[in-house]
Amino acid sequence: MSASASSSSLTDRLRSVDVVARRVALTELTDSFEAVPLDVLLGLLADPDAVVRRLAVQALEEVGDASAIPALLELIAGEQRDVADSAASALREFRTPDAVAPLIVGVGHSNIAVRTAALHALREFRSTEALPALLVAVLDDSAIVRREALIALAHLQAPATLPALRLALFDSEVDVRKIAVGAVAFFQAETTIGDMLAALADDDWQVRREAAIALGRYPSAQTQTGLIAALSDSRWQVVREALLSLGKLRVPAVASYLRFTAHELADVRMAAATALGATGDSAVREPLEALLNDPDTGVQKTARRALESLSQP
Repeated sequence: MSASASSSSLTDRLRSVDVVARRVALTELTDSFEAVPLDVLLGLLADPDAVVRRLAVQALEEVGDASAIPALLELIAGEQRDVADSAASALREFRTPDAVAPLIVGVGHSNIAVRTAALHALREFRSTEALPALLVAVLDDSAIVRREALIALAHLQAPATLPALRLALFDSEVDVRKIAVGAVAFFQAETTIGDMLAALADDDWQVRREAAIALGRYPSAQTQTGLIAALSDSRWQVVREALLSLGKLRVPAVASYLRFTAHELADVRMAAATALGATGDSAVREPLEALLNDPDTGVQKTARRALESLSQP
């Protein structure tokens, strides 16, 4: 059979009234999809059979023609979950510049799932062309959409995004505020330390933990004061990160660290050992040597490394 006849046969089977024939034909597209007209695949997105629709999505993903994006977005808007998820996943595989414009249109769609999928797909493009749409989306009524918009904005790493990122530090949703902390911390702006210190007082411990981590990149007297104060946080996760950040900054607050060498949690004791070793103060040798007999092997290893760092010039 010639290549032309084979191609015609495949297209005919995709148009068959027999659902099994359509399914089988779609599974054969891995090697033959270039010979199949795009409009045939797009038509299968409205097929009465969900398996056919899902296989058609996968085929369009393989083709990679950005003109299919509007149809995939509409499929997400009204489709059953598994096919819609396949369509959303397919959108993230379109990598050519001509995919940006239809995805931006998707950001303004009335359906939350479509907006979310379009924003997710836009992340890796890092296209400033999408900036106006992202700045609108970060104020969306849906927390899920705001989250995706914030991530896409953070991927741009552009100074023009900073005001919107800072505003997100006060979002009503914890997940959005957590992402905002990391995004704002990227910028070496005059306001960054103040923003991180404010986040260190957030109502949610997860946001405070992210702020404690971020402050480890910003040496200053304000940072030291804020992180030492965070050692009194009610959540051990925040305390641990505050200890580690203080260690990174080599803050010689020995007295503040010592009490955590007897903490009930090994993770906190390890962080305390790390912070003590980073001080370079020979006075911490004795408490570190005591940790060599800690019941947790992780604490023992951390104490040993801390002692070794004290011996280095």
